[in-house]
Amino acid sequence: MIVRLVLLFAAVTMLCAPAMVCAQYSGTTGASGFPGVSSFFDNRVTLSGLSSPNQDGFYLTIGLRKYINSFTSYQFPDHYFPDQTYTGNDPISRLEWPWEQTFGVAKMGSNYRGLQVNFEYAATLFTYSGLLAQDSDWEIPHSNQKTTFSDASVTPRCYTVDASVGFGLPIVRTIQWLLGYRAQQFRFTDKDSLERYLSGKPPSFDPNENIEFCQYYYIYYAGGALASKFDLGTAIESLSGYNFLVRLQGDIGSANAKNIDYHVVRVPGPRYTYESTNGICRHLNLAVDCLMKQYLTLGLAGDFMRITTYGSHSWTEPGIARSWDGAKVWSEQKYLELTGTLIF
Repeated sequence: MIVRLVLLFAAVTMLCAPAMVCAQYSGTTGASGFPGVSSFFDNRVTLSGLSSPNQDGFYLTIGLRKYINSFTSYQFPDHYFPDQTYTGNDPISRLEWPWEQTFGVAKMGSNYRGLQVNFEYAATLFTYSGLLAQDSDWEIPHSNQKTTFSDASVTPRCYTVDASVGFGLPIVRTIQWLLGYRAQQFRFTDKDSLERYLSGKPPSFDPNENIEFCQYYYIYYAGGALASKFDLGTAIESLSGYNFLVRLQGDIGSANAKNIDYHVVRVPGPRYTYESTNGICRHLNLAVDCLMKQYLTLGLAGDFMRITTYGSHSWTEPGIARSWDGAKVWSEQKYLELTGTLIF
Protein backbone atom coordinates (compact mmCIF):
# COMPACT_ATOMS: atom_id res chain seq x y z
CA MET A 1 0.00 0.00 0.00
CA ILE A 2 2.85 2.45 0.82
CA VAL A 3 4.44 1.71 -2.56
CA ARG A 4 1.13 2.40 -4.29
CA LEU A 5 0.80 5.74 -2.47
CA VAL A 6 4.32 6.74 -3.49
CA LEU A 7 3.65 5.81 -7.12
CA LEU A 8 0.34 7.68 -7.05
CA PHE A 9 1.87 10.90 -5.84
CA ALA A 10 4.84 10.58 -8.14
CA ALA A 11 2.33 10.47 -10.98
CA VAL A 12 0.48 13.49 -9.59
CA THR A 13 3.77 15.34 -9.35
CA MET A 14 4.49 14.74 -13.02
CA LEU A 15 0.98 15.80 -14.05
CA CYS A 16 0.37 18.77 -11.80
CA ALA A 17 3.85 19.99 -10.89
CA PRO A 18 2.67 21.66 -7.67
CA ALA A 19 4.93 23.37 -5.06
CA MET A 20 5.10 25.31 -1.85
CA VAL A 21 8.10 27.61 -1.72
CA CYS A 22 8.41 31.34 -1.30
CA ALA A 23 11.33 32.09 -3.55
CA GLN A 24 12.77 31.07 -6.88
CA TYR A 25 15.62 28.58 -6.66
CA SER A 26 18.96 30.37 -6.79
CA GLY A 27 21.39 27.71 -5.58
CA THR A 28 24.28 26.00 -7.32
CA THR A 29 23.41 24.70 -10.77
CA GLY A 30 24.59 21.47 -12.29
CA ALA A 31 24.49 20.39 -15.90
CA SER A 32 22.60 22.64 -18.29
CA GLY A 33 18.87 22.55 -17.64
CA PHE A 34 19.14 20.81 -14.26
CA PRO A 35 19.33 22.18 -10.71
CA GLY A 36 22.41 21.41 -8.68
CA VAL A 37 22.62 18.78 -5.97
CA SER A 38 22.29 21.39 -3.20
CA SER A 39 18.67 22.06 -4.17
CA PHE A 40 17.47 18.47 -4.01
CA PHE A 41 17.78 17.95 -0.26
CA ASP A 42 17.62 21.29 1.45
CA ASN A 43 16.83 21.58 5.15
CA ARG A 44 16.06 25.27 4.63
CA VAL A 45 12.72 24.24 3.12
CA THR A 46 10.31 23.99 6.03
CA LEU A 47 6.78 22.76 6.56
CA SER A 48 5.38 26.12 5.55
CA GLY A 49 7.45 26.52 2.40
CA LEU A 50 9.53 29.36 3.86
CA SER A 51 12.76 28.79 1.99
CA SER A 52 15.42 30.41 4.13
CA PRO A 53 16.42 30.23 7.79
CA ASN A 54 16.47 34.03 7.75
CA GLN A 55 13.01 34.30 6.19
CA ASP A 56 10.77 34.44 9.24
CA GLY A 57 7.01 34.44 8.93
CA PHE A 58 3.61 33.01 9.77
CA TYR A 59 1.35 30.81 7.71
CA LEU A 60 -2.29 29.74 7.76
CA THR A 61 -3.56 26.66 5.92
CA ILE A 62 -7.08 25.39 5.25
CA GLY A 63 -8.05 22.31 3.30
CA LEU A 64 -9.99 19.09 2.83
CA ARG A 65 -8.85 15.61 3.83
CA LYS A 66 -10.44 12.50 2.34
CA TYR A 67 -9.81 9.23 4.17
CA ILE A 68 -9.56 6.09 2.05
CA ASN A 69 -10.02 2.49 3.22
CA SER A 70 -9.27 3.37 6.85
CA PHE A 71 -10.37 1.62 10.02
CA THR A 72 -9.92 1.30 13.76
CA SER A 73 -10.45 -1.95 15.64
CA TYR A 74 -10.00 -3.85 18.86
CA GLN A 75 -10.13 -7.44 20.04
CA PHE A 76 -9.57 -9.39 23.24
CA PRO A 77 -9.01 -13.03 24.24
CA ASP A 78 -11.12 -15.26 26.44
CA HIS A 79 -10.13 -15.57 30.10
CA TYR A 80 -10.90 -18.26 32.62
CA PHE A 81 -13.54 -17.51 35.24
CA PRO A 82 -15.17 -20.29 37.30
CA ASP A 83 -18.71 -19.15 36.56
CA GLN A 84 -18.51 -19.22 32.76
CA THR A 85 -17.44 -21.50 29.91
CA TYR A 86 -13.79 -21.06 28.94
CA THR A 87 -13.06 -21.37 25.22
CA GLY A 88 -9.34 -20.64 25.20
CA ASN A 89 -9.83 -18.56 22.05
CA ASP A 90 -7.75 -15.52 21.13
CA PRO A 91 -9.60 -13.54 20.06
CA ILE A 92 -13.00 -14.41 21.39
CA SER A 93 -14.41 -11.10 20.16
CA ARG A 94 -13.37 -8.46 17.62
CA LEU A 95 -15.04 -5.15 16.71
CA GLU A 96 -14.14 -3.11 13.62
CA TRP A 97 -15.11 0.37 12.46
CA PRO A 98 -14.16 1.41 8.93
CA TRP A 99 -14.44 4.98 7.71
CA GLU A 100 -13.90 7.04 4.57
CA GLN A 101 -14.97 10.41 5.91
CA THR A 102 -14.06 13.87 4.62
CA PHE A 103 -12.39 16.11 7.20
CA GLY A 104 -11.98 19.85 7.28
CA VAL A 105 -8.38 20.84 8.04
CA ALA A 106 -6.86 23.98 9.58
CA LYS A 107 -3.14 24.51 10.19
CA MET A 108 -1.09 27.41 11.43
CA GLY A 109 2.49 28.01 12.41
CA SER A 110 5.56 30.17 12.29
CA ASN A 111 9.19 30.03 11.27
CA TYR A 112 11.84 31.92 13.21
CA ARG A 113 15.52 31.54 12.34
CA GLY A 114 15.07 27.95 11.20
CA LEU A 115 12.94 26.90 14.16
CA GLN A 116 9.40 26.07 13.12
CA VAL A 117 6.27 25.51 15.19
CA ASN A 118 3.28 23.87 13.50
CA PHE A 119 -0.24 23.15 14.78
CA GLU A 120 -3.06 21.45 12.93
CA TYR A 121 -6.64 20.41 13.63
CA ALA A 122 -8.89 18.23 11.49
CA ALA A 123 -12.45 17.02 12.09
CA THR A 124 -15.27 15.25 10.27
CA LEU A 125 -17.50 17.46 8.14
CA PHE A 126 -20.23 14.85 7.64
CA THR A 127 -21.29 11.88 9.77
CA TYR A 128 -22.94 9.80 7.04
CA SER A 129 -21.06 6.61 6.16
CA GLY A 130 -21.90 3.94 3.60
CA LEU A 131 -19.57 1.50 5.36
CA LEU A 132 -20.70 -0.98 8.03
CA ALA A 133 -19.25 -1.64 11.47
CA GLN A 134 -18.57 -5.32 12.19
CA ASP A 135 -18.73 -7.41 15.36
CA SER A 136 -17.44 -11.02 15.39
CA ASP A 137 -17.35 -13.70 18.10
CA TRP A 138 -15.63 -17.12 18.37
CA GLU A 139 -17.53 -19.13 20.99
CA ILE A 140 -16.62 -22.76 20.16
CA PRO A 141 -13.81 -23.84 22.53
CA HIS A 142 -10.36 -24.01 20.93
CA SER A 143 -11.69 -23.26 17.44
CA ASN A 144 -11.12 -20.56 14.84
CA GLN A 145 -14.71 -20.97 13.58
CA LYS A 146 -16.63 -17.71 13.81
CA THR A 147 -19.98 -18.34 15.54
CA THR A 148 -21.67 -14.93 15.57
CA PHE A 149 -21.32 -12.04 13.14
CA SER A 150 -23.16 -8.75 12.95
CA ASP A 151 -22.86 -5.59 10.91
CA ALA A 152 -24.47 -2.22 11.48
CA SER A 153 -24.74 1.22 9.95
CA VAL A 154 -22.54 3.73 11.72
CA THR A 155 -22.10 7.47 12.20
CA PRO A 156 -18.42 8.41 12.67
CA ARG A 157 -17.46 11.63 14.48
CA CYS A 158 -13.73 12.15 14.64
CA TYR A 159 -11.04 14.76 15.20
CA THR A 160 -7.25 14.82 15.18
CA VAL A 161 -4.76 17.29 16.63
CA ASP A 162 -1.08 17.50 15.73
CA ALA A 163 1.54 19.87 17.18
CA SER A 164 5.18 19.70 16.14
CA VAL A 165 8.49 21.53 16.21
CA GLY A 166 10.87 21.37 13.25
CA PHE A 167 14.55 22.25 13.46
CA GLY A 168 17.93 21.61 11.87
CA LEU A 169 20.93 19.87 13.38
CA PRO A 170 24.55 20.01 12.17
CA ILE A 171 24.89 16.21 12.16
CA VAL A 172 22.72 15.70 9.03
CA ARG A 173 22.03 19.04 7.40
CA THR A 174 19.76 17.65 4.69
CA ILE A 175 17.08 16.62 7.20
CA GLN A 176 14.57 18.79 9.02
CA TRP A 177 14.17 17.03 12.37
CA LEU A 178 10.76 16.83 14.03
CA LEU A 179 9.41 16.35 17.53
CA GLY A 180 5.64 16.28 18.00
CA TYR A 181 2.47 15.21 19.72
CA ARG A 182 -0.57 13.76 17.96
CA ALA A 183 -4.00 13.07 19.51
CA GLN A 184 -7.08 11.50 17.94
CA GLN A 185 -10.63 10.82 19.01
CA PHE A 186 -13.02 8.50 17.15
CA ARG A 187 -16.69 8.13 18.10
CA PHE A 188 -19.04 5.68 16.42
CA THR A 189 -22.74 5.00 16.98
CA ASP A 190 -23.96 1.65 15.64
CA LYS A 191 -27.60 1.11 14.69
CA ASP A 192 -29.69 -1.05 12.32
CA SER A 193 -27.67 -4.08 13.39
CA LEU A 194 -28.18 -7.44 11.68
CA GLU A 195 -26.79 -10.38 13.67
CA ARG A 196 -26.23 -13.84 12.13
CA TYR A 197 -25.51 -17.14 13.89
CA LEU A 198 -23.58 -20.27 12.93
CA SER A 199 -26.03 -22.38 14.96
CA GLY A 200 -28.80 -21.84 12.42
CA LYS A 201 -30.79 -19.56 14.70
CA PRO A 202 -32.71 -17.00 12.59
CA PRO A 203 -30.88 -13.67 12.09
CA SER A 204 -31.97 -10.85 14.39
CA PHE A 205 -32.36 -7.23 13.33
CA ASP A 206 -32.22 -4.31 15.75
CA PRO A 207 -33.20 -0.90 14.31
CA ASN A 208 -32.11 0.94 17.45
CA GLU A 209 -28.76 2.33 18.51
CA ASN A 210 -26.96 -0.62 20.08
CA ILE A 211 -23.28 0.36 20.49
CA GLU A 212 -21.66 3.66 21.46
CA PHE A 213 -17.91 3.43 20.97
CA CYS A 214 -15.27 6.04 21.77
CA GLN A 215 -11.55 5.66 21.16
CA TYR A 216 -8.59 7.91 21.94
CA TYR A 217 -5.01 7.75 20.69
CA TYR A 218 -2.19 9.77 22.27
CA ILE A 219 1.11 9.72 20.37
CA TYR A 220 4.51 11.30 21.08
CA TYR A 221 6.68 11.06 18.00
CA ALA A 222 10.07 11.93 16.50
CA GLY A 223 11.12 11.92 12.88
CA GLY A 224 12.45 13.91 9.99
CA ALA A 225 11.67 15.30 6.55
CA LEU A 226 13.51 15.57 3.24
CA ALA A 227 12.51 18.20 0.69
CA SER A 228 13.30 18.50 -3.00
CA LYS A 229 12.80 21.97 -4.52
CA PHE A 230 12.59 22.74 -8.25
CA ASP A 231 12.19 25.76 -10.51
CA LEU A 232 10.25 24.86 -13.64
CA GLY A 233 12.28 27.51 -15.47
CA THR A 234 15.23 25.11 -15.57
CA ALA A 235 13.21 23.01 -18.03
CA ILE A 236 11.01 25.66 -19.70
CA GLU A 237 12.38 29.19 -19.62
CA SER A 238 8.92 30.79 -19.86
CA LEU A 239 7.98 29.10 -16.55
CA SER A 240 10.89 30.62 -14.66
CA GLY A 241 9.83 31.60 -11.14
CA TYR A 242 7.24 28.83 -10.83
CA ASN A 243 8.50 26.61 -8.07
CA PHE A 244 7.37 23.33 -6.64
CA LEU A 245 8.42 21.29 -3.65
CA VAL A 246 8.20 17.56 -3.00
CA ARG A 247 8.50 16.72 0.69
CA LEU A 248 8.67 13.31 2.35
CA GLN A 249 8.17 13.05 6.11
CA GLY A 250 8.55 9.96 8.25
CA ASP A 251 8.13 9.58 11.99
CA ILE A 252 7.70 6.93 14.62
CA GLY A 253 6.13 7.33 18.03
CA SER A 254 4.98 5.87 21.29
CA ALA A 255 1.19 5.34 21.23
CA ASN A 256 -1.28 5.03 24.08
CA ALA A 257 -4.89 4.00 23.34
CA LYS A 258 -8.06 4.21 25.44
CA ASN A 259 -11.37 2.59 24.46
CA ILE A 260 -14.85 2.91 25.93
CA ASP A 261 -17.48 0.57 24.46
CA TYR A 262 -21.06 0.92 25.72
CA HIS A 263 -23.32 -1.97 24.67
CA VAL A 264 -26.61 -0.13 24.87
CA VAL A 265 -28.98 -3.10 24.52
CA ARG A 266 -27.19 -5.59 26.77
CA VAL A 267 -29.31 -6.98 29.60
CA PRO A 268 -28.60 -6.61 32.44
CA GLY A 269 -27.18 -3.17 31.74
CA PRO A 270 -25.45 -0.91 31.49
CA ARG A 271 -22.56 -2.95 30.09
CA TYR A 272 -19.22 -1.26 29.40
CA THR A 273 -15.92 -2.61 28.18
CA TYR A 274 -12.65 -0.71 28.38
CA GLU A 275 -9.21 -1.17 26.83
CA SER A 276 -6.01 0.50 27.98
CA THR A 277 -3.12 -0.31 25.66
CA ASN A 278 0.34 0.87 24.63
CA GLY A 279 2.38 0.38 21.49
CA ILE A 280 3.85 2.06 18.45
CA CYS A 281 2.78 4.43 15.66
CA ARG A 282 4.43 4.54 12.22
CA HIS A 283 3.69 7.44 9.90
CA LEU A 284 4.61 8.58 6.37
CA ASN A 285 3.51 11.73 4.54
CA LEU A 286 4.29 12.70 0.96
CA ALA A 287 3.40 16.28 -0.02
CA VAL A 288 3.63 18.14 -3.33
CA ASP A 289 3.10 21.91 -3.22
CA CYS A 290 3.00 24.72 -5.77
CA LEU A 291 3.66 28.44 -5.33
CA MET A 292 0.77 30.26 -6.99
CA LYS A 293 1.75 33.74 -5.79
CA GLN A 294 4.36 35.07 -3.37
CA TYR A 295 1.88 34.66 -0.52
CA LEU A 296 -0.27 31.72 -1.71
CA THR A 297 0.49 28.03 -2.24
CA LEU A 298 -1.64 25.04 -3.19
CA GLY A 299 -0.77 21.58 -1.97
CA LEU A 300 -1.63 17.93 -2.43
CA ALA A 301 -0.55 15.29 0.10
CA GLY A 302 -0.94 11.60 0.76
CA ASP A 303 -0.64 10.15 4.25
CA PHE A 304 -0.30 6.67 5.75
CA MET A 305 -0.36 5.86 9.47
CA ARG A 306 -0.48 2.54 11.31
CA ILE A 307 -1.03 2.27 15.08
CA THR A 308 -0.65 -1.05 16.93
CA THR A 309 -1.07 -1.37 20.71
CA TYR A 310 -1.52 -4.12 23.31
CA GLY A 311 -2.76 -4.09 26.90
CA SER A 312 -5.71 -4.79 29.19
CA HIS A 313 -9.43 -5.40 28.68
CA SER A 314 -12.04 -4.62 31.35
CA TRP A 315 -15.71 -5.59 31.51
CA THR A 316 -18.28 -4.06 33.84
CA GLU A 317 -22.01 -4.53 34.27
CA PRO A 318 -24.25 -4.83 37.36
CA GLY A 319 -22.61 -7.32 39.73
CA ILE A 320 -19.55 -7.88 37.48
CA ALA A 321 -16.21 -6.09 37.28
CA ARG A 322 -13.42 -8.04 35.60
CA SER A 323 -10.14 -7.22 33.90
CA TRP A 324 -7.46 -9.23 32.10
CA ASP A 325 -4.58 -8.76 29.67
CA GLY A 326 -4.26 -9.66 26.00
CA ALA A 327 -6.29 -6.92 24.32
CA LYS A 328 -5.17 -5.52 20.98
CA VAL A 329 -6.17 -2.08 19.69
CA TRP A 330 -5.05 -0.98 16.24
CA SER A 331 -5.82 1.40 13.41
CA GLU A 332 -4.74 1.96 9.81
CA GLN A 333 -5.35 5.39 8.33
CA LYS A 334 -4.83 6.62 4.77
CA TYR A 335 -5.91 9.91 3.23
CA LEU A 336 -5.48 12.41 0.41
CA GLU A 337 -5.39 16.08 1.36
CA LEU A 338 -5.83 19.25 -0.70
CA THR A 339 -4.78 22.52 0.95
CA GLY A 340 -4.26 26.21 0.37
CA THR A 341 -1.74 28.20 2.40
CA LEU A 342 -1.41 31.95 3.02
CA ILE A 343 2.07 33.14 4.02
CA PHE A 344 2.40 36.39 5.93
